[in-house]
Amino acid sequence: MAFNSADWTIDYIAQTVTNNDSGTGANLPHDASGTHQGELLKFFQWLAAEAASPAQMDNPYPIVSDTPTVYKWINGWGFGHVDDYKYLKGGDISSSDGADYWHSVYTIGSPTTGTQIYITQNDGELTPWWSTDNIDVLIHVKQSGSYVSSDNVSGVSTEGGVWLWTREYGDAFNHGFVNLYSGRTPIGIDTAEDSANQTDPAVVAAYGVSIGSFGTISRDLNNGNGAVNYDVEIDCNGKTMDEVYEYLKWACSYDYGITINGDDGKEYRSCDEGSYTDVKTAPFGTIAGGTLYGAKGVWFTNYVSANFSLTDASGTTQEPPNLQKVNCNHTNLSGCNVLVAESLAGAVIKDQYTIDSVTSDSITSSVTVDANKTPLFGNIKVGDVRYAYTSFSGNDFFGVTPDPTGATGDFYVSLLDVLADSSIELSADLVQSGDITVMTSVRKYGLKPYDVETTFGSSGLTFTPILAEDPQAS
Repeated sequence: MAFNSADWTIDYIAQTVTNNDSGTGANLPHDASGTHQGELLKFFQWLAAEAASPAQMDNPYPIVSDTPTVYKWINGWGFGHVDDYKYLKGGDISSSDGADYWHSVYTIGSPTTGTQIYITQNDGELTPWWSTDNIDVLIHVKQSGSYVSSDNVSGVSTEGGVWLWTREYGDAFNHGFVNLYSGRTPIGIDTAEDSANQTDPAVVAAYGVSIGSFGTISRDLNNGNGAVNYDVEIDCNGKTMDEVYEYLKWACSYDYGITINGDDGKEYRSCDEGSYTDVKTAPFGTIAGGTLYGAKGVWFTNYVSANFSLTDASGTTQEPPNLQKVNCNHTNLSGCNVLVAESLAGAVIKDQYTIDSVTSDSITSSVTVDANKTPLFGNIKVGDVRYAYTSFSGNDFFGVTPDPTGATGDFYVSLLDVLADSSIELSADLVQSGDITVMTSVRKYGLKPYDVETTFGSSGLTFTPILAEDPQAS
C-alpha cells in the first residue's frame, strides 16, 4: 500500500499516527494481494519525509530506524489505535517508552492454496486479520511492560512465543512454535492434500466416534505383552480405521474442531503435550494402506477390524494379534443351530478344560485358558448346559451367565454356538496363531445335518453349509 494522508492520519498534537480504517473493521482481513497492508520500511520512509518537511521542523521527530526491519517510536509518539499495527508487515516496532513491542512473524513454505494459517498466543487464538496462504504480520508480544507468554514445544512458558497452525480439513496438518522475543522470525509451514481425508465432513461428523477422558488407562491387546498403559481411549463405534482416521482429523481441524482434553481440538497436539513428540500431520495418528498408526498413548476399541499399530504410554510399539472370526453364511441360515468347535477325528473335543471353581458369574479352569483357541467373548459348554462369558484372563472366564453355581466337570469353549437369526452369523474375534481343526455343524429340523471337519486358519474360517431338505423330517 502507499502511505499517505488518504490512509493514515498524523496528529501532531496527540503525537499519534492512525490508520483511517482502524477500529472500523474495514479492509480486515486483508485481501490476498495485501492492498491495505504495507511494509514498515515504507511506513518509516513516509513518516521520516513528513517529519523532515519545513512545516514540521518545530515538531518532535516521531520514529527512528535501527535496521531495515527494526523501528522505534520516539519522543512520545505512537499508534493512535490498538489495531494500527495490523495494517503493517515486514519488521518490528516498539513504543517510545519500551512498554510495548510489536514483532513480526512470516511464513515460508508451500501451504495448499486457500489455507488459513492461524495463530495462538497464551493459549488463545488471535482472530485473523491476515489473508490465506503465506503470511507476514506483526504480533503484539509485549503489552504494557510485560511480555505475553506461551508454552513452547517442551511445555515451558516462553516470553514472546506464539504458535502457528494449518489445519484445513482434507489436508495434512502442520504447526510450529516460534519465539518472537528477539524480533522478526520466519517459520516454515508446508501442507499438502491428504488423500485419505476427502469424505464430506458432515458425513464424518456423524460417525459417532468418541474421544474419552485423558489419563492413565491399562489395556491388554491380547498380543502376549499383557496389560500396558495408554493415555486416552477412542471408541470407534464399529467403524473402520479409515473412518476413524477421518473423524479424528475432523475433530482437530480448524473449521470443525471440537473440545479435546479441555481445550480446542484445533490446538490438540498429543496426549501429553510438552512430553510426547507431536504427530503434526495428524495428531491422533497417521494412516497408510488402511492401517492407522496411532500416536503415542492412543488406544482404540470397538472397531470393525484391528487394522492399526499402537504406541503405548512408554513409547513401546504394540502390534495387534491376528484377530480372526468364524463366518457362517447361507440365504436360509436363519433358524438353524450353528456350532463350530475344536475337534479331533470328526468329534468335538468336550474336555478341553476341567472346572476348578465357580462363583455366581465366573468359572475358573484347572489350567490356563488357551487364548489362541478362545474367542474374546462367547460361549462355554458344560455337559449340555451352555454359558455365555464376556471376557477371560489366565484361568478365569468372567461375566458368565446364567449363574454357574454348582457346575462341575469338563467343559469346552466353542468358536461359534448360536441359533441363527439372519443369513450371516459371525463369531467374536479370536487370536489366531496356529491352525485349529474344527467341526462345523449346522442343523435344523427339516434339513439334512451338515457336519464337516475343517480348519480355522490364518484368515479365520468362512463357510457356507449345504442345507438340503430332508424329506423324511417334515
